[in-house]
Amino acid sequence: MTANCILSALLTLWMLRFRRLYLASRTEQKRSIDLIENLSEGIYRSTPDGRQISANRALVKLNGYDTLEEMLAGVGDIAKEWYVEPNRRAEFQAILKSSGRVDDFVSEIYRHKSRERIWVTESARLVCDETNGKQLFYEGSVREITETVKRLKIEEQFQKLTRQLPGGLFQIVLHQDGSYTVPYLSAGASLITGIPVEEHIARPSLFTDLMLEEDRDGFQQAQRNSAAQLTPWDHEFRIRARNGEEKWIRVNARPEAVAGDVTWHGYISDISTRKQQEMEIRELAYFDPLTRLPNRRMFMDRISQATADCEARGVFGALLFIDLDNFKTLNDTQGHDVGDAFLVQVADRLRRCVGARDLVARIGGDEFLIILDETGADAARATVRAITSANQMLAALRLDFEL
Repeated sequence: MTANCILSALLTLWMLRFRRLYLASRTEQKRSIDLIENLSEGIYRSTPDGRQISANRALVKLNGYDTLEEMLAGVGDIAKEWYVEPNRRAEFQAILKSSGRVDDFVSEIYRHKSRERIWVTESARLVCDETNGKQLFYEGSVREITETVKRLKIEEQFQKLTRQLPGGLFQIVLHQDGSYTVPYLSAGASLITGIPVEEHIARPSLFTDLMLEEDRDGFQQAQRNSAAQLTPWDHEFRIRARNGEEKWIRVNARPEAVAGDVTWHGYISDISTRKQQEMEIRELAYFDPLTRLPNRRMFMDRISQATADCEARGVFGALLFIDLDNFKTLNDTQGHDVGDAFLVQVADRLRRCVGARDLVARIGGDEFLIILDETGADAARATVRAITSANQMLAALRLDFEL
């Protein structure tokens, strides 16, 4: 009798303990289900042949359905109905079969109900029967990455566009301690300088180092003015590219003050062609095309300037006029080619007879004018220098011409 009571008591205790374990297991299972159900990432289980078994709320929503039952009823074959690329499911299954799992498998799919095309990344594992190794199902997660893919595509398009630009987009930051950083520089800058973008970003001073010495002060002053007044930075200067080629560059940027720093957002471009055209236009406008001497137009500008400078400084200048005798006879008897060669040699000899501040101009067919910029502080000294210079020129012109 006593043994039966003890056995009955032990059985009761065991049943109570089993019930507690069972209830605890049910509670833990419910918590796990609730956790999966409320994850922002889609969780699923499906058969190897593509039939959906279960899915959490996030995956139901991702597919455009309101309830799990509606989705399970609507989805027939995942391979044919879900993937945009028909063979994508087969690739997924091949990886799963060979390695037993798939990680971060990116695909374009249809939002099943609405047929909207979206991008997802999948991870899954294959579950097999432990006794016979038969494939039972696979389970995994799905996360939508449509916005990420769109952003990457936009970035890719932006990179392609910037590579086609004739210049380079940039961001330059001037920090409070006077140092510079380059957060962004597009590939177009490398086409200008011949130096990789990464090297420019690593060494922000590199661009200034490429600059011609005589242009450096103007460049830095323009940048300082822009930083101090927060006005646009628009400046033209020259650099020597890595291959030794000299180029004209224009920088155009707008500054922005951020937490004590100044950030310029702008664009650099190679304006060498424009500068060359400007020089050619200036040559046509101000220089004689045959002798390359200043023409009548430039002479008129310079004589006005020289007169004003002499008056301001209280000094004298001199103006010499040269007319070549019998030049028409030379042209008529020997031809214009010989006449042109003669004028070129005359121009060269006259140019060598004057100083760097003086001017030799051709104002007509055989007429030349020379401005001696500063001949002295009194009339007598000015006259002597003018006569001396004139005699030097006449002596140069008396030498034989090889025509």
